[in-house]
Amino acid sequence: MRNPLLSAAAFGLFQLLTATLFLRPAEILSWLQGMPIYEGLIIGTFVLSATSLESHFRMRSMLRQPITLCAVGLLFAMILSHLTHMYLGGVKDAADQFLRTLLYYGLLITTVNTPRRLRAFLANVAVCTTIMVGLCLFDYWGWLDLEFIVHLQDLDGHDEEGNPQFFMRMRGTGIFMDPNDLAMVIVAGGVMSLYFLTDKGLGPWRWSWLIPIGLFAAAILETKSRGGLLAAVAAVSMLGVFRFGPRFAAVLAVLALCVLPVVAGRAANIDMSDGSTGQERIEMWREGFEALKSPDLLFGTGHNTFAELAGLVAHNSFVHTYVELGIVGGTLFFGCFYLAGLQLHRIGRLERPIWHPELLRMRPYVAAVLTGWCMSMFSLSRCYVVPTYLVLGLAAAYLNLAWIHTPEGRPLVIWNQRLAGQLTLASAMLFVGLYAFTVVFA
Repeated sequence: MRNPLLSAAAFGLFQLLTATLFLRPAEILSWLQGMPIYEGLIIGTFVLSATSLESHFRMRSMLRQPITLCAVGLLFAMILSHLTHMYLGGVKDAADQFLRTLLYYGLLITTVNTPRRLRAFLANVAVCTTIMVGLCLFDYWGWLDLEFIVHLQDLDGHDEEGNPQFFMRMRGTGIFMDPNDLAMVIVAGGVMSLYFLTDKGLGPWRWSWLIPIGLFAAAILETKSRGGLLAAVAAVSMLGVFRFGPRFAAVLAVLALCVLPVVAGRAANIDMSDGSTGQERIEMWREGFEALKSPDLLFGTGHNTFAELAGLVAHNSFVHTYVELGIVGGTLFFGCFYLAGLQLHRIGRLERPIWHPELLRMRPYVAAVLTGWCMSMFSLSRCYVVPTYLVLGLAAAYLNLAWIHTPEGRPLVIWNQRLAGQLTLASAMLFVGLYAFTVVFA
């Protein structure tokens, strides 16, 4: 974006746009209901950054940042998943839904184009997440009475007389109403808060980030989300890998899994026996895989059709995309995360590292956010929603800045036949692994 004033204005609008994902103005202030706040902000950001946005989606740019290539490829995979069934209405719905998500991703990698802006973006997400989680937690504890937050009463089996037993789980606001969704964003927000807590440049003020970390620790226990706790262990373990090496991280992960049953109670009880939630999800995966034993293997059963096959969504984003979008679409979705992880790994193998100290310090935390989100997606179907592409956009924006700030100034990966083969092999291993797991435990 050539004009610095337009660039700054676009970034400011994008920060507000991101804030509305977590702090829903129309829910907090009833008089704002019906106002298209999110739509207005995304249109405004698009108008101010359209020229620069377009450059990120040119073929040359996508070959140099294949995360974007895979994200764009997903749109075509969704369309093909319906065209192969001659369902034109599904084509329209898929394009309309995912184009909005893809636009947010594009605006993120366009406007977050300097290390300072990337840091400001992380701060924005961390602060907004803290406010949202704090409001939900205080409402859950009864300290506040907020009409727009309604917590979940969930079934926890039956007593000896056959009467149902219930327990309460903390919910979030807006798109994070599911406790498991809330747990996903709590883990991401917690990692970002740790990033600022360890920033010695903030001086004594860095210790104020202990407040959101404490809120997040209490809140994730109140969501009673098994997937959320596993995501937290995975994210912290990834930080341990960067800081102390893989052996220390492995020991830390084992200790965490041993302590969780004591601290988290039910949420740490991962049960795959008959009738359990875990078993029910695996049976849904089996029904999805059964549907792929047909000509649908290549392009899938169709975007947003998994619930029609199994009664519910897969509760596994990777199984979900493999079934709905086939091997092609599932590989592209997996590729977004695989290629992000590959580039983060290659930064550590550079002969001459990133010369920007803050980008170098940021790398473990970006990797931890990505790892926690991936772990959460093994128990949630969140393949097409904006928060998932916020995390992917964060990784892509960081990686774009990282290779620019290396002495060589070359992309960390370039899409070519060899990289496509590596991705195909890795995707095949994941697909076979998920299928084998389903066969064994279903």
